[in-house]
Amino acid sequence: MKTTLITCRNVGYISGGHMILDGITCSFEAGQVTTIIGPNGGGKTTLVKLILGIEKPTSGAIYHRADLKIGYMPQRITIDPSMPLTVKRFLEDKRALDIVNGRGLLNLDMSTLSGGEMQRVLLAYALQNEPDVLILDEPAQGLDAEGESQLYKQILTYQKEHKCCVILVSHDLNFVMRNTQHVLCVNRHICCEGAPEKVAGTSCFKGMVLPYHHHHNHTHDLKGNPIHG
Repeated sequence: MKTTLITCRNVGYISGGHMILDGITCSFEAGQVTTIIGPNGGGKTTLVKLILGIEKPTSGAIYHRADLKIGYMPQRITIDPSMPLTVKRFLEDKRALDIVNGRGLLNLDMSTLSGGEMQRVLLAYALQNEPDVLILDEPAQGLDAEGESQLYKQILTYQKEHKCCVILVSHDLNFVMRNTQHVLCVNRHICCEGAPEKVAGTSCFKGMVLPYHHHHNHTHDLKGNPIHG
């Protein structure tokens, strides 16, 4: 039986007189990987902020199961290099580094970390309270193919071992089709949702992918990167 952890009911959000999200109704289940896709400016990150409580809905409501623990990995954080901050001081629970194979980073200064190292530390930060829900906003942004593969592997390994809910904002349609049980396509409202194979056959999904087709034998993801195979 499915256990619903988070429910959005007719959620809307207006900012600066502009409708960013309108009529969002969806739910997120325990043990499920949900990927939120959609065009830039479509409201994906705003939906994440509403779920986290960083922003408040203009209309509708969001419900969390009681005592829900949420871990959040943002796209990026800004570190002031003039304020020394080691990884050890940044993390409350150093054991989380073991999950991401990052124990060797413990004494490094946060401002000196490479892109891949920073993403591992941010993932460790999100995991340190053993969350019921892990929310990640484009976690592989700026990583090369190898770094992206390793990061997704660590996320999915943790998800399978702990049966937690993962909510992931991503432009990587290959990842979506391979590793997601539930897809939300958001462009101000929910254009389509469901299992990847179901969503892939809808006009809204094809409308996002088709503009990137051309005469080479591949398509592009939503960032314009080629998808082979």
